[in-house]
Amino acid sequence: MLIALDDTDGNDGGCTTHLMLHILSDLGLDVKGYPRLVRLNPNIPFKTRGNAALCVEVGISRGAKTKIGEYGGKPIFSSNIVDDISDYDHIADAAWKIVLLEANLKDEKTNPGMIIARERPDTSYYFHTVRSVVLIDDALRNIRDMGMVYRSAKNGRGLIGALAALSWPAGKSTYEMILYSFPHPKHLAKKLQKKIANLANTFHGTFNNYDDENRHAAIFPSPRTPVLCGVRTTDPVGILDFPTQVASGFPVRFTGYLLYQTNQATDDHYQESFESFEDLSSYAFNAIVTSLPEVIKGGHWFLSFFYKGKEYKAAIFEPSKSMRLIVKDIQVGDYVKLFGSFIEGKINIEKVSIIERSRVFIRSNPTCPECGSRMQNAGRNSFRCSACPYHSMLPAYTEIKRSLGRNIYEAPVAGRRHLVASMREEP
Repeated sequence: MLIALDDTDGNDGGCTTHLMLHILSDLGLDVKGYPRLVRLNPNIPFKTRGNAALCVEVGISRGAKTKIGEYGGKPIFSSNIVDDISDYDHIADAAWKIVLLEANLKDEKTNPGMIIARERPDTSYYFHTVRSVVLIDDALRNIRDMGMVYRSAKNGRGLIGALAALSWPAGKSTYEMILYSFPHPKHLAKKLQKKIANLANTFHGTFNNYDDENRHAAIFPSPRTPVLCGVRTTDPVGILDFPTQVASGFPVRFTGYLLYQTNQATDDHYQESFESFEDLSSYAFNAIVTSLPEVIKGGHWFLSFFYKGKEYKAAIFEPSKSMRLIVKDIQVGDYVKLFGSFIEGKINIEKVSIIERSRVFIRSNPTCPECGSRMQNAGRNSFRCSACPYHSMLPAYTEIKRSLGRNIYEAPVAGRRHLVASMREEP
């Protein structure tokens, strides 16, 4: 049995991942593999904070179990062999009761949706949702055509994300160990946050724990949610002892934890094969720079590029931090690969790959080949030596040494989106 849900949190509180933890604890069922945390199109204007949907395959285990979570003192187990449950409506009613109890329904953007299914839909639903804009009517039609059991509240927009989470193929994936302190964590001093982030650094495969550049412990989210911290990793086994070490090593208490398989840091939102840009979609493509970057008030940079016979604008906004200082050295004629979202007619850049740098020259007066003196202007494209009668119509050109390396430049951890994969190479 597959349970998927989305859109239960709001801008001022709540968390869909915590709600899934609550459901698993109350139902007392085992998980096949890992619960799935699936980030969707980051550009959707009506999204709640992280735009993440959840999906889990549950049942009764017949094989060896691994503890992957805990809530209210009750363990949550993962197993590779899980027997299905036949009473889908009963599970749907029990899970939905928890959703209505915990969802942030007062927020106008919160529109919960939940699906109970026997099989995963075609993967196209996932890729369409993570890369484009999907309408609720289209999602509902697909859900009904496949005979799925579902529940929704308000306009039910969460069904879009629930269907996408069900269809995520997990071809590329990372993991996240999330610790919770319900209803919200107590304030932790910056020094304590850094110590816990440094502990996370000691676990094999973890990434994006601490942003040294901005002195920011990135594992700690907004205190408006019940999430205490979330540690991302490529090693789901190695991270299982993290909650125990936090509890024993620091004056921090939490009410539960759960390990998720995620599509974070996979670049799944980028389209690389497309005919034209569509608003609110994300792309990765090669282009030629056609203007020098310019900065406006607020520290936002803009440049132009040429792609498929047309010129477009691109922007690098202030949250990109140091990436702005690197790409300001881009020159006209540079051949680059841009990664970003197309919004309101321009690409909002998330990463830049320098494929080939153009050669840049400074024009100057030539030196006299007779006496070595610097020649003076003698009219347009004419130069004369003041020390001897030598004349020339050819200026001198000196190539500028480019500081920009042929690397990929990206935002630091503090300014990076959930789906963006890090490929940093220092210049």
